[in-house]
Amino acid sequence: MFLDLNVPYPSHGGDMSELKKTVRLLHQFGYAGAAYTVTVSGKDANKPNPIKPLKLSELGIPTTQAAERCASSVSALVSASPAPPAPFQQLTRLTVVVDDIAANYQLNSNNAHLLTYDLIAVQPTSEKLFQAACSVLECDIISLDMSARLPFFLKAPTVNLALQRGLVFEISYSAAIRDPTARKNLVSNAAALVRITRGKGVLLTSDARKAMEVRGVYDVINLASIFSLPQDRAKHALDATCRAVLLHAATRKQIHRGVVAMEPAGTLAQHDKWKAGVAAADIAGSS
Repeated sequence: MFLDLNVPYPSHGGDMSELKKTVRLLHQFGYAGAAYTVTVSGKDANKPNPIKPLKLSELGIPTTQAAERCASSVSALVSASPAPPAPFQQLTRLTVVVDDIAANYQLNSNNAHLLTYDLIAVQPTSEKLFQAACSVLECDIISLDMSARLPFFLKAPTVNLALQRGLVFEISYSAAIRDPTARKNLVSNAAALVRITRGKGVLLTSDARKAMEVRGVYDVINLASIFSLPQDRAKHALDATCRAVLLHAATRKQIHRGVVAMEPAGTLAQHDKWKAGVAAADIAGSS
């Protein structure tokens, strides 16, 4: 189940036609879902979520009313089910550009606006902010602008600290399609990241501003070989790592200063009812 967890969402109510083309193409390429991304500066992290799911039926993607209602279900994507209930899952993501070590970005569970997003990513702009993102900031993804020369060196102790916290590092490939200079920087920066992480905790996304910048799953896997990322790791970066990010996000939102989360047995999906250790009929009767 492949996902693209970085598809830019038009800002300020802009033209949605390009986003619709991108989503339609992702579905045709075999992706099971995408995360629509809003990028803001740190001071704007407390604004309401502007993202609205698209109507899949208008994009020519076969669906039902029930599937439309659960088209943004994170639980469906992280469950043991081999496929989500909807033909294309639509998620929301906020990317916060952090540029001041002294600023309070309110990246915590007390920020009601942040809870409306499925995923939170941070983009540090200095070495100190990168260290803060890897060690203390509450997020799911660390996104670096790899299309430009990084203002700091990636150090193994800092990167490993982020991996221990369950965070992942994002590599967006569309910059390599748009500009030759950006391609050179992307290959160099991505190779350095892969060398330090050994291919673990790496997330491959498109960040496609136009539909023509989207590539199929196996094209992306082949492209990742330029970053010295083995094919099995590249496949994980589009599949298993995406599920791990969503699970991390769900845990971050639902569990605050705790180690156990509890849900009524009646809320379990049909394929997960065996986990309760009782018959499905008993679960239905108790709900």
